[in-house]
Amino acid sequence: MLTLHTKTDKNMKKTAPLATVIAILLAVACSSRDGKSQQADNIEIPTFITGDSVVFGLACDGCTDTILVVLRNIYGNPDTFNILAAPRRHQIFGMPRIGDRIALLTDSDSTVARMAIDIDQLRGQWCFLATPTLRKRAGITEQMRQQFLQQMPDSVRDSLFAPRELGFMLKGDGTARSIGWRFEADEGPAEYPQMKHYGQWRLHNGRLILTEMGLDSLGNRTILDHDTASLVMLRRDTLVLRFNNEEKGYYRKEITED
Repeated sequence: MLTLHTKTDKNMKKTAPLATVIAILLAVACSSRDGKSQQADNIEIPTFITGDSVVFGLACDGCTDTILVVLRNIYGNPDTFNILAAPRRHQIFGMPRIGDRIALLTDSDSTVARMAIDIDQLRGQWCFLATPTLRKRAGITEQMRQQFLQQMPDSVRDSLFAPRELGFMLKGDGTARSIGWRFEADEGPAEYPQMKHYGQWRLHNGRLILTEMGLDSLGNRTILDHDTASLVMLRRDTLVLRFNNEEKGYYRKEITED
C-alpha cells in the first residue's frame, strides 16, 4: 500500500522553507473542491522527464494502493488516476509522500496510469560495493597471479582488495555525477570495475537514461554515450536497474555536506 508521510529527513533542512510553501499550497489546493474557477498555474514538467504520455505533478493527500491523487496546477483541483493494474505489473516506483514530484505514464484513457515514478525518491546518491580483482600485467600468467595471491598475507590482501563504493548521483536539475571514478587512477595491484563519468540523466517513457560525458580535443565537455536502464525497484533505500539483460542493485548513500 502507498503511504504518505511528511518530509522530516534531516538532510532536507535546507529545503524546509520550500517544503513549507509546498505544504501550504497543497493544503489549499487539495481542499479546494468547491468548483470555483481560478486561473490555472500549471506545474511545469522538468525538461529531464519526457515521454509520449507523461503526466507530472505533486502527490496530494488521498493516495492509496489503487489511486494516485496528483496536483497538476497550483490553483486547480487535484486529478485522480487509477493505478489498480500498475502494482500487479510492478510499475509503481517509490512510495509517494505529500509534495513529492510524481511522473506518470498514462494509457489512452488519461485517468489510468500504467506507471508511476516518485522523482524525489529517485534522485540522490546510489552506490554498490565493488570487489576488485588482481590487475593484469604483461608477462604475468594466470598461474603466477594465483600464486601471488596465495602467498600474500591475509591482512595485506584484505587491505589491498577491500570493496569500495561505486555508483552515481542523480540531482534534481537533471545533472548527474559518478561516484568512485577516481579509483581508476590507482596503480596498485587491485583493479576496480571501470566507471563511466556520467554528467546528465533523464527519464524517457519511464526508462532511466544516463549520459556519459567527456572532453573533446579542445577541452570542452561533450556527450560520449548513453546508458539506458529499466526501473525494476525503487524504495527509499533501494534501487534496482536493468541494463540490457543484467540487473544491478544499489543502496542509497547519505549525502554529507562538505
